[in-house]
Amino acid sequence: MKILNKLYALIMCVGIAMAGYFGYEWWQGTQGVEEVSAEETKKWGSEKASEVTPEESVKIQEVLMSDQIKQFDVGQEIGRLVIPTIEKGFTTYWGTDDDTLSQGVGMYVSQFTTTPDQKRHTVLSGHRDTVFTGLQDVKKGDAVFFEYEGKRYEYAVVSMKVVDADDRTVIVDKKEATLTLTTCYPFDFIGSAPERYVIQSEFVHVSDM
Repeated sequence: MKILNKLYALIMCVGIAMAGYFGYEWWQGTQGVEEVSAEETKKWGSEKASEVTPEESVKIQEVLMSDQIKQFDVGQEIGRLVIPTIEKGFTTYWGTDDDTLSQGVGMYVSQFTTTPDQKRHTVLSGHRDTVFTGLQDVKKGDAVFFEYEGKRYEYAVVSMKVVDADDRTVIVDKKEATLTLTTCYPFDFIGSAPERYVIQSEFVHVSDM
């Protein structure tokens, strides 16, 4: 009987330790999220319309283009993603390894993907149960902003789809400036989710912050 009681106590201690560990991991992941009011983001749209002509916008885009992609240390903070629809801002880091994604949203780094100033394909990923909760509420036509190196890049959502967890067809080079957001799916799944939720947006405008 004493052995059984010790076994129960051991199991309980292990359970408490695991709950504490995963609870800390969840808390740490949510620290990269902030509330962003709809009023604040509305001003960004009016700035675009009133301060920058189409000709000036083209010139800005040409200046921002460069031959080399700037490199950062893995896990280094590089920018902020803002999604007005869900009134949230997400601190964004370089890389998508486990440690980086435990901090918040990560930028996928590869030969096919780039930083936004390259005007090609930028891919951002985040966990569905920490930073990207609510991502399912984003709809076609919604605005998405990414702040990087003193510039604010605006995109418009063009599609949402679900793909297999092993599907890499979304991680491809693109000739047009595109922002892709990815997270695990289903959103209410417990454990390692079998699919990925993918939101693709096309470039609209860039302005100084």
